[in-house]
Amino acid sequence: MVERAQGPRTRARLVTAAIDLFDRDGYEETSLDAVCRRVELTKGALYRHFPSKQALAVAVVEDYLAHAHQVRGRAWAATRDPVLALVDATTELTESARTTPLVRVAVRLVITAELFDLVAGAHFLGLVAVARDLLDEAVLVGEVRPTVNTTEEAMGITAMLIGAQTLAVLMPADCDIPAHVTTDWAHRLDRVLLPRHRDRVARTAHALHHICG
Repeated sequence: MVERAQGPRTRARLVTAAIDLFDRDGYEETSLDAVCRRVELTKGALYRHFPSKQALAVAVVEDYLAHAHQVRGRAWAATRDPVLALVDATTELTESARTTPLVRVAVRLVITAELFDLVAGAHFLGLVAVARDLLDEAVLVGEVRPTVNTTEEAMGITAMLIGAQTLAVLMPADCDIPAHVTTDWAHRLDRVLLPRHRDRVARTAHALHHICG
């Protein structure tokens, strides 16, 4: 019983240590021995949770996707408007690529050559699900133009988000990546929303009000 009770906590400690070390030293330069030292566990204890460093990296990306769903949930709870929540969530996830270690590390892991085939597909589809759920809700409340395919639009939003996050971790800090996201949204709202809803979202979204008249 003690082993089972400690299992989730041990896994969380290992993932947290991996995030810290991947962020500081990079994925390639981080060893499993270093992760074990950080949490004062044996390698055998680590292997009970993660059979390889790749598996540990996959767990980090999975935790990031769970975080993205939490961001979506907070945005929805704050706005009760699906498209406004989606604008706010994508803006927050872009900004946090520079400020939040979990997000920053996950973005870097996805573009790591050794891991790309393992995580890129699940990463993309996981974010598509976040966007599509909110777009489908917007359809139900009558905000979306009838010609919009929500799956295709969610894929486009996800591609925009991943591109912005990647630039955020690769480009200098003075490069205003979130501005690219708000500009994309300003054009996207014209295509996705019925005019009266487009104007309301543009006026209400903090990230958009200064560029959407």
